[in-house]
Amino acid sequence: MIEALLKKIELLISENLLDHQVDDFENYKKVSGATDEEIKAFEVEFDILLPDDFKALYKYKNGSYYPFDLFYTTYDEECVSSFCLLSFDEIRKVKTYFCNENMLMAECDGFFSDEDIAKLDKRIKPFLYNERWLPFAQLAFGSLYLMLDLDPSEKGELGQVIIHVHDPDFVYYVSKDIGALLQDTIDNLEDGCYEDFHG
Repeated sequence: MIEALLKKIELLISENLLDHQVDDFENYKKVSGATDEEIKAFEVEFDILLPDDFKALYKYKNGSYYPFDLFYTTYDEECVSSFCLLSFDEIRKVKTYFCNENMLMAECDGFFSDEDIAKLDKRIKPFLYNERWLPFAQLAFGSLYLMLDLDPSEKGELGQVIIHVHDPDFVYYVSKDIGALLQDTIDNLEDGCYEDFHG
């Protein structure tokens, strides 16, 4: 299922490529997937168990060759942003400075009011940063991250996808899993969002 969704995304993107994006797409196509051994080593390193759909994503492609955008993701109801898939090595680098510690929103020196925190989706714990959030995709030239949530609230689901947005900083719910994230990208591409970003 995950591979079929990814192939559909690739097809939709290939049909809309601009001339200057052809090389990026060709570089993306050369990226191989992660092996079972690489996935297991990554899990051991971070003391996590990755959901099957996330493993399937990385078995297909271990990154999207920055700055090639693979995801066109809806968040906060109507906002859509594009994201590059980070390789395992890129995730390791990001985790040295982002979501490498826990910080509750309430601990951010008055930056978030009680009203702000109340707006947080109830499926997400009220953190600004969480060690159990795994940033796996990034806005090519910005500081927005798609993250695998391995520490959801009681109302959430393990492996749900959330997004950390900067300026103003906030965390939004995106989808229940990787499959839903990919389907959202397909829907947005079919609605013409590729031209909105690159046209």
